[in-house]
Amino acid sequence: MNDTLHRTDTLNPFKVVTGSKQLRHWIEFQLVDEQGEPVPNMPYRANSDATRAGLVAEYVGQSDDQGVIRLEGLHPLAIDLKIESGPLIEQMQTRRLRAERPEPPRPGVGDRTPLYGPQRSGFSHIEEQAITAGHGYHYLRIGQLCDRKPTFDPPLADPDHLPEFHFPDSTFSGFTICDDQLGRRHVLEICPFRAWSLTLHHQSDYSLVNAYNLGLMSILVYSKHSEKQLGSVKQLFEQQFLDLSRSPQVVDNGRMMPCVVTDVPFSDRYTVVKALDTRQAKPPEGDTQFFYAINATQVLVAWRGTELDGIADIGTDATFRPVKPEVQDLCEPKAPCSDLTPEGSVHLGFRESFELAIRIFGRDLGGTIPDAVEGKGLFICGHSLGGALSLVHAASLKEQNPLLYTYGMPRTFTLKAIQCLGDVRHFRHVNDIDPVPTVPPEAALDNYLYDVYGPLGTTLGFTWSLLQLTASQLFRHGDPFCHHGEVAMFFKVEQHIRQQGSQYPAYRNKDGLGAPYYNTIAYRLPEKAKLYLVPSLSPEDDQQCKEVQQRLTTSLTAESRDKFFPRFSNPKEGRFVGLLNHLMGDYQPYIYGQLLESINSERSPLLKRQLERHKFQQQTKDNYTNLVEDELERNRLFLDLHSLLDQALQMTHLADGGTEALQRFDAVADPLACYERTYC
Repeated sequence: MNDTLHRTDTLNPFKVVTGSKQLRHWIEFQLVDEQGEPVPNMPYRANSDATRAGLVAEYVGQSDDQGVIRLEGLHPLAIDLKIESGPLIEQMQTRRLRAERPEPPRPGVGDRTPLYGPQRSGFSHIEEQAITAGHGYHYLRIGQLCDRKPTFDPPLADPDHLPEFHFPDSTFSGFTICDDQLGRRHVLEICPFRAWSLTLHHQSDYSLVNAYNLGLMSILVYSKHSEKQLGSVKQLFEQQFLDLSRSPQVVDNGRMMPCVVTDVPFSDRYTVVKALDTRQAKPPEGDTQFFYAINATQVLVAWRGTELDGIADIGTDATFRPVKPEVQDLCEPKAPCSDLTPEGSVHLGFRESFELAIRIFGRDLGGTIPDAVEGKGLFICGHSLGGALSLVHAASLKEQNPLLYTYGMPRTFTLKAIQCLGDVRHFRHVNDIDPVPTVPPEAALDNYLYDVYGPLGTTLGFTWSLLQLTASQLFRHGDPFCHHGEVAMFFKVEQHIRQQGSQYPAYRNKDGLGAPYYNTIAYRLPEKAKLYLVPSLSPEDDQQCKEVQQRLTTSLTAESRDKFFPRFSNPKEGRFVGLLNHLMGDYQPYIYGQLLESINSERSPLLKRQLERHKFQQQTKDNYTNLVEDELERNRLFLDLHSLLDQALQMTHLADGGTEALQRFDAVADPLACYERTYC
């Protein structure tokens, strides 16, 4: 019977209990960024079941100068904290990331692990400090604190799709602390609202980081992955560049190569990214591909080279006649380029490929890209045929100060045209016996340069002799195809044993009595090394290298020269071996290795490339008395020139966030990820 007025039981279940006032609790939140700096003056709201039931008022206020929010008089209930989204986003866009990232493994096929999980414990120094002080610690992204969907400026490409890394909670439910965690301070480390940007320097001097990042873009443009697939242009710029837990990486034949990146405000992110292919036009036409990406400080364009899927395509790339056969048989492959330069010619095939892209994608190439350049740096890059198209594109935008990095590109313009493009800053990379930079061939010119400078003539000869030969010898060959820009060469350095020629005057050098004797090279020593030579880093050393190389060439017998120093355009190792040096996958490892070495030359263990140089130098000491003197002097100068590569990181260290970018790259880069061909 439940009527309490009529008790029939012997035990009364209803008791009057007299107690004191319910115990109230407190909690503190301290808002800090990744550097440990406080985030003050953040308007907040905090709620529990008690506030939602109307028993107490909602907790509101601002974080103090130390980023601390203190709540008192709490019921023993879970508490939710939300920060006003506008002020939080505005403040966190100005905060910098720490240099190293957690770098969680990327989930593989069939792996259900979330792409953006919580930060691993033990990574942050702020966590260590908080736990040592007896506080709670939590790593949060702004979407876990915002009270509502923020307004984005510039707006998102898809307003209904928030960046997943920064906004893991689409309901904006705030950050919750359970009731058993009351009565203590909780340090909330907030990830800044930033995005990645390629570290690029728009400068006249050679930059190793430019060479590396633009080399990666020259690989990326070959990608055949679908837009949302790992390895595609869109996936890199629109997903990886917004994921601050990892360094963005470019996929190259299954190998992951990290970009050198700097964090920028989210509003300065890449907002325009387009990958274009004339084969996808309606109707499809030709085979010209490129992509461009634009953010607050950069306009980046990468042109794709010839597909290198098999030996047949590699052979096509080597002969490099991108002119229709019926045209090639009937006319000169040099076409006037008055719209690009006042004088000279351009290769007909390259011009046709570029004009096809202009005709199909005129709004992009003639409107979006040039219109976006104002106030930004214009960077253009490409490998092989893509390098040639990059130079044509740079020539069309020469008034907008393009900076050009190319890799294994063929000759594109004639000498007269190149003289009109002196203001276009261009660094072209050549990988040792790669034959493509020697085409289209100019037999008389190449023979002349070979006679003067030997095996380096077709690669460095034009660089060494530009001022001298422009006024005289080169014009004997009409208006030949020539290279534009400053060379950066990956050169296989070797040393030979000398055998002195006869002292009989009749066998002395053709220059007459008193001239050096001819040298006969007996054999090549076994140790070799690959050097990274950028002559523009030291014009004085470059001039000395030129003089010594010329002495070496003229002092050798014709037999020794042909045996040990074959022309780059027809290497003794065979045309196929030379072509292996043409792949972008063989250019990038030298830049990758040099970047790692220049960041930390005393790493342990030393890189394979460093050990090879040490062995080569020891070999020189062991055989000093029998070496070819001019070759020995040239190799020493080349080694000195190689040692100057560290200077090519100076601008990166001086740039805002540049040192952190290099630290970040060094932390994630695997020294064994790339194989450098030294002996091919």
